[in-house]
Amino acid sequence: MGFEFVDRDINDNCIVHLTNPQSQALETVGYKLLNICEFNSTRKRMSCIFERNGQITLMCKGADSIIYELLRDSSKRSLEYEETQRHVDQYANEGLRTLFLAERTLSREEYDAWNEKVTKAKEAMNEELVSKINSEIEVELELIGSTAIEDKLQDEVQDTINFLKNAGIKVWVLTGDKVETAINIGISAGLLDQDMTQHIIQQDEHANLQRELAEVEKLVE
Repeated sequence: MGFEFVDRDINDNCIVHLTNPQSQALETVGYKLLNICEFNSTRKRMSCIFERNGQITLMCKGADSIIYELLRDSSKRSLEYEETQRHVDQYANEGLRTLFLAERTLSREEYDAWNEKVTKAKEAMNEELVSKINSEIEVELELIGSTAIEDKLQDEVQDTINFLKNAGIKVWVLTGDKVETAINIGISAGLLDQDMTQHIIQQDEHANLQRELAEVEKLVE
């Protein structure tokens, strides 16, 4: 796409080569990295805040369901969102790992006030508070795209799982993937096969979950 990350210097500048698509001229630019809002299993996203030519930009990547909740209303209703979600669903069905990418321009006043709060939380070594303050700046985002990558299995994963199953050992997998991705990786890993009957249960409420589990239990008895 004409962007090449080159280096990160001692002043926390991310050096990037930009290629002009028309003239093919090469330009070297630096983006000052101000902050990183770290990823964790609860947040399911990561953000970086950069400054270039006086403009401060927050760039965020994460699970599509998480990023969707952080988008501004106009971005949620846009045709770009619908098209991007369609692509992400297609990629997930192919077993690829997907992320949404979003960004927002910050004013100097907003950034300074937030940075002071998060710095104090980090100095107090309060990870829960840091995570909460990070979430305060990750709002009203504009969706800019998505990524999809192949996550190859290690050698002999399928043979190993088949060996365990043939030995009568029950195999369970805990994953944070989208359902479609989890199913496809389960098939490629030999945990699932095309002859199996799949029961997909997706419930947030305890009562609904118990009801669906009971219904499936009757079917498999």
